[in-house]
Amino acid sequence: MKILITGGSGLVGKYVVEHLALSHTVEVLDLKNPRGSHHMFHRANILSLSSLVKIIKNYDVVVHLAGIPHPLNEPPEKVFQVNTVGTFNVLEACALNGVSKVILMSSESTLGFAFSITRMWPEYAPIDENHTLRPQDPYGLSKVSSELLCAAYTRTYGMQTICLRPPWVWVPEKKEVETYKQLVKDYKKWHKNLWAYVHIHDLVQAVRLAVESTELPPNDSYFVCADDNWTGKDSLALLKEFYPETTKIHDGFKGTSSLITSAKAKETLKYSPKHTVKDIIS
Repeated sequence: MKILITGGSGLVGKYVVEHLALSHTVEVLDLKNPRGSHHMFHRANILSLSSLVKIIKNYDVVVHLAGIPHPLNEPPEKVFQVNTVGTFNVLEACALNGVSKVILMSSESTLGFAFSITRMWPEYAPIDENHTLRPQDPYGLSKVSSELLCAAYTRTYGMQTICLRPPWVWVPEKKEVETYKQLVKDYKKWHKNLWAYVHIHDLVQAVRLAVESTELPPNDSYFVCADDNWTGKDSLALLKEFYPETTKIHDGFKGTSSLITSAKAKETLKYSPKHTVKDIIS
């Protein structure tokens, strides 16, 4: 297949590019040239629809990763505009040029916990795709909006749109690993993230499966997480301490199980996470 990856020069994007390039023809669209990459590169801003319409032609799949990855370093209006309008422009360019499948990198921030302003707690554990989406921040709102845009373009044009919802993506790079080690030590400060994460190698597996599968529904969303929480501590004990309001616990939720389940992705995408927190910080 011929695949265009927006945001392919980023920290997550470079792993996705190299993994998909093992079995597909891959090109990159980004504002910055991917360092050391030999793949065809298109410099473009996702806020420029006219630029995207000129570039997004003759691709089998577009994997849309480009955007602002969290709401902490940019004004809220910029976060929402880049992520939401950028997604609209990518989808519109794909529709105008007959692209049949788009994979959106959404986020577990659609749930609303990570950057919440008021106190929130899980309605039940583990959280799945039926859980209410209650974002309060511009990043989470932009991801919910982008998923709604995907559903609308599927209804309107018949384009298949698959939305992947990873939590914090952990990468095996020295600077980031030092950060993760500190997170584990300070896990009490990070309860709003629900201690959920995914190893980059498992995430790229999910992207590849979404790209290659011929049996997925026209539009759907999937949480793709590691099977464990990143604290190494008992998940029921974490809930009791930090979220005592959560009393509905599903059968089988025990040990260090992730508070967000990937069961739907495992069943439908055939996603199979292989990595634990120990693979990153041991």
